[in-house]
Amino acid sequence: MLATLSVAIVAVEIGLRLLAGGIGFEQALFLLVIAPEFYLPLRALGAKFHAGTEGKAAAERLFAVLDMPISVEARHVVPLPSNLDIRFEDLHYAYGDRPALDGLSFALEAGQRVALVGASGSGKSTTAALLLRFIAPDSGRIRVGDLDLQAIPPDEWRARIGWVSQSPYLFNATIAENIRLSKPEASDDELIAAARAASAHDFIEALPQGYATVCGERGQRLSGGQAQRIAIARAFLRDAPLLILDEATANLDPETEAEIDAAITRLMAGRATLMIAHRLKTVVRADRIVVLEAGRAVEQGTHAALLAASGVYRRLVERYEF
Repeated sequence: MLATLSVAIVAVEIGLRLLAGGIGFEQALFLLVIAPEFYLPLRALGAKFHAGTEGKAAAERLFAVLDMPISVEARHVVPLPSNLDIRFEDLHYAYGDRPALDGLSFALEAGQRVALVGASGSGKSTTAALLLRFIAPDSGRIRVGDLDLQAIPPDEWRARIGWVSQSPYLFNATIAENIRLSKPEASDDELIAAARAASAHDFIEALPQGYATVCGERGQRLSGGQAQRIAIARAFLRDAPLLILDEATANLDPETEAEIDAAITRLMAGRATLMIAHRLKTVVRADRIVVLEAGRAVEQGTHAALLAASGVYRRLVERYEF
């Protein structure tokens, strides 16, 4: 503010002198041009102050997370059941005073593909966050076989999950390092096999440095389709029995979407899959569709059966382009 006001005062003074004939036009223009540059160090100081304040706040939050004690339950080794039948039982969760889930119950059996559909705010993403153990339910529970999910150490549980989100995060590292995030000890042969399965190997090999190409923060040096295929390659490399898909083909051109869709179809084979569907186009392949409304499962069934029922799902199909 000080720099802006000062430049404004200089401009007014120059204008008045120019009108009164006290200064030539060339000199007035020169002073007007260099006045903002004179206050540049002051503006830079302000920008650095704000950046420092934001960095301090971020560091405080990071250290708060790092200082969080490990829960007692996470110190015990809990043998996971070989059969990953998952049951969501009367789940409740609220963000402050806004309920997100209100008694949600459904099942995801081993090898089954279940799609969650519903209007924005119906609880789809919250359900995925609970299954990933990013958050814990206020009441109710998720059972894995005979175990309560909260009794399983988070790291051990997440090692059983392959997750492909709508906007996968790529770090400012090489493509190989980004894929290996899901399995750091993977060999080069395993890495390439995962990339081939995700239809990513050909475009990676075409890059100047191949697998050693740096992606850039958030994958800024790659297209959206390329970044998505790297995320799918991560899931192939992990080879987990449970897969969570959060609209992995959104915001892509038709040709790229078709390639990624084929890769995802291969990825889902033999795995229990929870599909978070924001677009109804993606749910036809599901074995069962769970329709959410206000945090509850109001309908369940196949695409054909739900259409025939003329309920909430049919209204969603009619409302959105299928």
